[in-house]
Amino acid sequence: MNTVALTIGDEDAAAQAAVTVWRHGGVVAVPTETVYGLTVRWNDPAAWERLFDLKRRPRDKQLQMLAFDLAMAERAGLLPDAHIQRIAARFWPGPLTLVCPAAGEAPGATIGLRLPDHAFIRRALKLLGEPLAATSANLSGAPPGTDVAGAVAGLDGQPDLLIDGGPARLGQASTVAALAADGTLRILRPGVITEAQLRAALQLSIFKRPGNGSSRPAS
Repeated sequence: MNTVALTIGDEDAAAQAAVTVWRHGGVVAVPTETVYGLTVRWNDPAAWERLFDLKRRPRDKQLQMLAFDLAMAERAGLLPDAHIQRIAARFWPGPLTLVCPAAGEAPGATIGLRLPDHAFIRRALKLLGEPLAATSANLSGAPPGTDVAGAVAGLDGQPDLLIDGGPARLGQASTVAALAADGTLRILRPGVITEAQLRAALQLSIFKRPGNGSSRPAS
């Protein structure tokens, strides 16, 4: 495994090294503002398999998409609507993963999308020109790595490249929320961005929680 130390303010060399590995089907461990992630090109099924093996992640668990912007995600199959646009304007780039409707053969296909707020990964995504498939850098079931040591501890093997960006700024995984086409919002994993902030951005009334009645806005 090669390690590239990230020089703050000069992310180009690290970004170019990562892009070269991704384009050759490799796995890159990268820093983000939340936790470290294991990443491969979104449209590289063979690389997905390597990532699953490294993490011992079940194949039925989806990977997250990291994109530079909504336009990049849309080219890869995201179906943006007014609700997604409103969230994007308020919280992206940032520590939010949004499960969004997506094009696909199966009805109800979704993509868990995040636009990270970290200079290196944004530079690398722009240079690559396509999204990444990502998951937190840790063995499945273990806490996510928030520094380079934690990023590779316990993995079943090693990534092809590790970008050393120091400790993650937030040190906490992103908020995960599901947003349906009708604007219905569910929090799947709490995080830095709160449910109240998301609902305010969507300009929704307070929803009743699932299991306690309707999930539609109060009239």
